[in-house]
Amino acid sequence: MIVHVATYLRSAGGKVDEGKYLRGIPGRTGYATLCNKPKYSKKEKKEMGKRPEVSHFKEMMAKVKAIMSDPEQLAMWTKKHAEAQREASRHQRQPDAKGKPFIPARLYDYIRREVMRQ
Repeated sequence: MIVHVATYLRSAGGKVDEGKYLRGIPGRTGYATLCNKPKYSKKEKKEMGKRPEVSHFKEMMAKVKAIMSDPEQLAMWTKKHAEAQREASRHQRQPDAKGKPFIPARLYDYIRREVMRQ
């Protein structure tokens, strides 16, 4: 169900149900989707945490964290990011299907994307 956030919150009295939450819709400011919260047991959560996708993601995020905390690597990545943005400004590209720009504006997002590509 898609709702206008301000209208829904006004009608709900500013309170969302325990089993529901609002998820913003990208590209539609002020609108959100009313979603049911997933219900998982502790055992299911532990099993989901052991999946290979999760462990791979944790490894990649550890690499990004190491880059962000090391001043030398951070300076190198800042330079790469500035060059990529400069090159992207020369060759204008439309956002992709999800609405994301070709080169992320934030340094953290750029580093994360490049580490994931490697």
